[in-house]
Amino acid sequence: MYTFQFRSIYEYIPLLWEAARITLSLSVTAIVLSLALGCILAVMRRSANPFARGISLAYIEVMRNTPLLVILYLVYFGLPATGLRLSSYTAALIGLTLNSAGYMAEIVRSGLVAVAKGQFESARAQGFTPVQLYRHIVMPQVFRTIYISLGNQFISVILASSLASTIAVEDVASWMQTTGSISFRFFETFLIAALVYLVLCQIVNLLRLGVGYWLFADQRARR
Repeated sequence: MYTFQFRSIYEYIPLLWEAARITLSLSVTAIVLSLALGCILAVMRRSANPFARGISLAYIEVMRNTPLLVILYLVYFGLPATGLRLSSYTAALIGLTLNSAGYMAEIVRSGLVAVAKGQFESARAQGFTPVQLYRHIVMPQVFRTIYISLGNQFISVILASSLASTIAVEDVASWMQTTGSISFRFFETFLIAALVYLVLCQIVNLLRLGVGYWLFADQRARR
């Protein structure tokens, strides 16, 4: 029977906190940037301009049908061939953002479809600019519709960030591989890494519940 020996990896736990910080930093930054890019792509996808629609559709299809690992390799190993060298963290951030934006765009687009066309027409008739229309009328409704799906995508980004270790980012997955190789206690390090990712994802779930409670406060008040 296998005997767990967590004491063998106690000395590497301080490095785990720094690895977790890097994972969290990478994930949160990628989430914010990909959500912003996804919103732009979703609006372009709904645009009356066929050129804008075409660019958005092409981007979304390419990113959703290309493995994240391939994108990371293209950014980290491919771009230096053109003379552009990036740090492993920056390359991972760009790769994660580009990949996740394709999924974010489709999530936001589904929310845009749910907004009645009459609201667009009414806002334009009252003199709203496109920016005012989306900021004050459209996007608040969109985020109410899609916040659950967005939360799931946020978790997907956190889990996908583990691939950053393949391009030398010293995140939780990297700590897991390095510590396992040094201590020869792979099972224990894998379990600890899994626990860290579980905790990070549960934090996102709690934040999602809090946001949902705030978003739907008016509906609860009417009951």
